[in-house]
Amino acid sequence: MPRFDYDDISMFYKVAGEGSPVLLIHGLGGDHRGWEFQEKDLAARFHIIMPDLRGHGQTTVDELGMMIPPDLIADDLYALLKHLGHEKVHVVGISLGGMIAQKFVLKYPERVDKLVLVDTTPKITEDLIDVVYSWREAQVEGGNEAYFWTSLRSGYSDEWIESNPDMVQYLKEKSADTNDEGVLAAGLGFSTIDFTNQLSEIKAETLVIHGDEDRIMNLELGKALNKGIRDSKLKILRGCGHSPDVQMTEEFNRILIEFLSA
Repeated sequence: MPRFDYDDISMFYKVAGEGSPVLLIHGLGGDHRGWEFQEKDLAARFHIIMPDLRGHGQTTVDELGMMIPPDLIADDLYALLKHLGHEKVHVVGISLGGMIAQKFVLKYPERVDKLVLVDTTPKITEDLIDVVYSWREAQVEGGNEAYFWTSLRSGYSDEWIESNPDMVQYLKEKSADTNDEGVLAAGLGFSTIDFTNQLSEIKAETLVIHGDEDRIMNLELGKALNKGIRDSKLKILRGCGHSPDVQMTEEFNRILIEFLSA
């Protein structure tokens, strides 16, 4: 897999497919593999770019620091796209990746064609802080096993968990690779973001996708994005939690492809 080295970072990324470029931004604690259930379908129509963000996956930095500012991650992505020769791309971000996507389009509007914000928020709320704190509390008290199950039940319904034991086991195995230091640094970096008063500045054609059973970032936050970004579209996924990429893969992929292809 290729790497992009600049300044203090060696960024790991994966590319696939041909066509219009699409930047896929994963969530907190994830990496490029977060898009594994979208890769085949999207790569059949687009040139997809899947980086591991600073503090995540196989990307390394000289010194991580106590927190990772949103501006720094946006600058990383700008540098990567410039390195790859892409003047303008579609941007898709999920959860924390959706916050990064907002920061990116606000800072580099000329680089964004279409924008997709998935189960994300324009601001950090007290409810969201409480959810994330409960994960850390579980980890302190019960270790990584407790952390996994607490965070899983925040993101997925009990019914889905019970009905998909093989997928749950796979997610558990994959979570073992999480960079705890990077998660904490990124979480701290984004702990005070509030783009609410800047949403009207976003001119890119935008689609907001949100599960109505998301217990991490509730549907009202998706509606706030839709209300704040002029002419944006809102797609509500009924019966879906925080991860439509996993829970409703086929429908999620279809929605993405239709919007990006139009």
